Parts: sequence; C-alpha cells; structure tokens
Amino acid sequence: MDPKVLGISLSDISTGLIFYPDDEAITFPTVISKKKGEDAWGVGESAYALALDGKGIITDKLLKLTRKKGVATIDGVKYEGREILKFFFKEIIDLGMKKLYKEKPDEVVIAMTGLDHDIVNDIREAFLNLGYLPNHIHIISKEESFIYFVLSLKKDVWNNRVGMFDLSDVSLTYYEMIVNRNSRKLFAGAESENMDEAFNLQILGNPSGAKLADKILTSVATKVMDKKQFSAIFLTGQAFESVDWAENFTGFLCSRGRVYSDANIFAKGASFKGVDIVNESSIYNIVCTCEGRLNADVFIQAIKEGRECRIYLGKIGDYWSDLENEIFLIPDESENININIAGMDPKKNKIVSVPLDFLPKRPLKSRKIKFSSRFLDNKVINLEISDVGFGDMYPATDAKRSIEVNIWD
Repeated sequence: MDPKVLGISLSDISTGLIFYPDDEAITFPTVISKKKGEDAWGVGESAYALALDGKGIITDKLLKLTRKKGVATIDGVKYEGREILKFFFKEIIDLGMKKLYKEKPDEVVIAMTGLDHDIVNDIREAFLNLGYLPNHIHIISKEESFIYFVLSLKKDVWNNRVGMFDLSDVSLTYYEMIVNRNSRKLFAGAESENMDEAFNLQILGNPSGAKLADKILTSVATKVMDKKQFSAIFLTGQAFESVDWAENFTGFLCSRGRVYSDANIFAKGASFKGVDIVNESSIYNIVCTCEGRLNADVFIQAIKEGRECRIYLGKIGDYWSDLENEIFLIPDESENININIAGMDPKKNKIVSVPLDFLPKRPLKSRKIKFSSRFLDNKVINLEISDVGFGDMYPATDAKRSIEVNIWD
C-alpha cells in the first residue's frame, strides 16, 4: 500500500502542494485573508478575491512575519506570525484534500530555505496544533528536496553535475548538485546561491522587457556555470512555465547539457523524501550534504577502556538541528581539546583546538569536565565546558566557558 505523503514547497512568494501518490500539483501565492466578522480564512487566489470584494484583508510574507516574531492585526484581533502560519497550513491542506483526494496524509514534508531553529520549531508547532504527531512532521531544505527529486529520475540524469535555476517574482536562485559514490552509499551534495540579478516578472509582459530578462539570465548562467558540463539542467518556478522569451538563455544551457523544465520540483522532492522516510529500508540509500545537514564528521579523539576511539559530535549528513551532546572527559596533559573536522575532501580536513586554560590547575588526569555541544548551523558549533571536580579530592569549581567554534570558514 502506497503511503500518503504531503510534500510542500514553501516560500514567502508561493506555496506548492503534492499529495503522493498523485503527481498533480497545486501552486498558489503564499497569502491569507480572514473574512470580516467570521471565523473563516481564504488562501492564495481566494484570499485576493476576498480583499478585492472588501470582505477581507490580505496578510502576506508569512515566513518573514514569523521569523521576526511579528504580530498582525486582522479584523481587530492581534495574531502572532506563527498563529497565522497554522491557519495557513490548515487551509492549504483542506484545499489540497478537496482538489486531490480526501484522506489526511500520513507524513508531511516541508521544503524551504533558511532552516534556523526558531522558524523550524514554529512550523513544527503549527502542525502539532493541527493534530499531526511529531515524528510525522519533517522540515527539509529546498536543496535536499532538489536532491530527492533528481535521484528519483534515471541514472543518466544525475551521473554528472546537475544544475537548476529557480525563477519566481523578484527571486532568482541557482542550484548545483553532484553525486559521489562509495561501496555502500551515494553521497549527494547540493548548494544554492541567491542571485542579485533577480527581476520583477512583469517585465516579461512586453518584448523589450523579455529581451532584457533573457540577457540577464544568460549573463548569470555564463557566470555560475563557467566551463562546466552537466548531465542535466532543470528550470523551475513560475517564470519558466514558458521559455519562449528566453531563447539565448536556453540556447546557452543546451550547450552545457540536457535541459528539463518542471514547475513543481521542490514539492515533488519533498514528497519523495516522505516516501523514503516511511519505507522500512531506504529507497535511495543516500547521505545528503546540503543546507540543514552537516557536510563533515565532527569528532574528538579519546581513549576509552584502553582503546583509542572517536567521540562523534556529529556525522556527515546528520541534521545539525538534532545534534546535542553531553559527555564527561578527563583531559590528558594537553591544555587543549582538539575538534577534528573530516569532510568529503581530505585536503580540507582540519583540527580546531579549544583551549582549557580557564580550568583550575591540577595533577595529570585529575581534571574532569562536562563537555556539552550544540550546533548553531552547519558551520558553527557551540561548546559549553565546565569543571565538575574530581571525586572528594577536588570539589567542583565555577570555572565554565561557552565557546563558539567555526568548523568551516
């Protein structure tokens, strides 16, 4: 029996839905409006219609509002951004169930950019309030959904570098993905870059504006793709529903690899990720390195029960937001703890030394510390190091230090 998975592509510009196993998508503007004097809401085009009829007031940029802990006054009532997000999610799921199928999804996977702790927790809380269980709510980066989408296709699509341009109103992002193989798993890495050359899509409405847009995109593609060759290049976003206006741009892309267009890549990739989660054994069997995940092993070399071992603070492909560790260590004669960072490229491996000179001076192997770690993102780890004493011989002191360590520059 196929799992019922809802894949959501979420941004402040637009929202896309895929209810797997259906492959039909719904896309609409990320806006919401409350009907005046009623406990009822409209989203997308329905929200605009309410506003035009004078029956509601549009609230947009919902993620931005939530990130800044903002408040919106709607119909005389103040709502926090995260409350409005809950109403928005309820409405889009109800809308999707009416248009696609009636059953509530088993898994929800949201693909978005900017996976900081606060916004992830607010989105998770919104779905919890809608009755979803914690282990059925998954928030991933658009880079990761791109990876899952590409790897769902035939191998010749991704046997080399894969590029993608996402163009929506005043938003242009370039993605690049590459797969490394080892004996057991695929290591799939993706990166993205927001381009300063984004433009208002209204310029496509006239020939001179379309010509300018084509010139801008061709220049961007020449810059970011350089002389690389690609097994595939994808186009996504509302602007690429038609590419008749982008003759020079698409011509340049075709000189670099095969070109495909799909308006719902992120929502589809999110749904494929959900299907992979539900299966007892992974369909894809991949380790992703992208936004939201670590791109290196982070560990301390230690001696345990007479043997040398690694104490991992995080492994390549782990979700950094899930990683919190608390361990007790007895430092040797060194006045430092070495944090080892080992990524896919051995040439970039390094060791970061964390000084322990703030601890009290004691005889060799008679200092014991509590060592706590928490990742702030995939490049920065926060360490809390404190003295816990050493039995009855040396009581604990208040020596403590909080240190932020950059594992990558």
